[in-house]
Amino acid sequence: MRTINGLEYFSSPLFKDEVVHAFLSRAGGVSQPPFESLNFDPRDTDSKENVEENWARLKEAFGVESLATVSQVHRNAVVNLKGEPSSPVEADAIITGNKGMAIGILTADCLPILLHDPVNGAVAAVHAGWKGTALGVALNTVHEMGKAFGTRPGDLIAALGPSIGPCCYTVGENVYEEFQRLGRNMDSFTRLDDGLRLDLGFQNMSQLLDSGLRPENISGGAPCTYCSKGFFSYRRDGGRTGRQLSFIMLKRPK
Repeated sequence: MRTINGLEYFSSPLFKDEVVHAFLSRAGGVSQPPFESLNFDPRDTDSKENVEENWARLKEAFGVESLATVSQVHRNAVVNLKGEPSSPVEADAIITGNKGMAIGILTADCLPILLHDPVNGAVAAVHAGWKGTALGVALNTVHEMGKAFGTRPGDLIAALGPSIGPCCYTVGENVYEEFQRLGRNMDSFTRLDDGLRLDLGFQNMSQLLDSGLRPENISGGAPCTYCSKGFFSYRRDGGRTGRQLSFIMLKRPK
């Protein structure tokens, strides 16, 4: 865990100097309980003023001028962002080749994935909940980067951020059956006495490898959001909680 201007975050050692990125924790903001303190989502009764101050702190700390996020639809929709939108785009992933424009996703248990194509100068931010993961949102993002930027999977660098882990993520038989129906890697499920557990990180890493990424170009191992009080968790907090931000940005040329 690193700290900048009081904001705590994880970063991947695999990303090069061409990008700025972070998987932020919930520390360093001004929001009050149950959203304390670095909440980026005003929809769940947190005050607009608090959320705006949190965004301002993020932008100052990382030198971000503009940042676009998704309003996730829990499918596998990918948007190629060519300009700054006036509001969050309805999708599950954003890809862009725009330098100086950060893209990010808000999560509170779902898996954030950041991608960088250092050869063609493109990045992606992916929101992978169980529905999007079952539908192959990571696979689709790699495919769309290939179409838009000529990205070769073997050149891509990927980082998987904090999400609810298999230690805590109990799911129903309907989830298992959906992954099975769609031909996904069923090794991401473990059947225990208290029910089925799903490993979102393992499943998405498997999909990235299947799409052609190299194992040495994928980093993971981030904390479980349910276990760690340092992150917002929708399940742990009974649905009334904040959202942490994960973002990536191509640097402008000097």
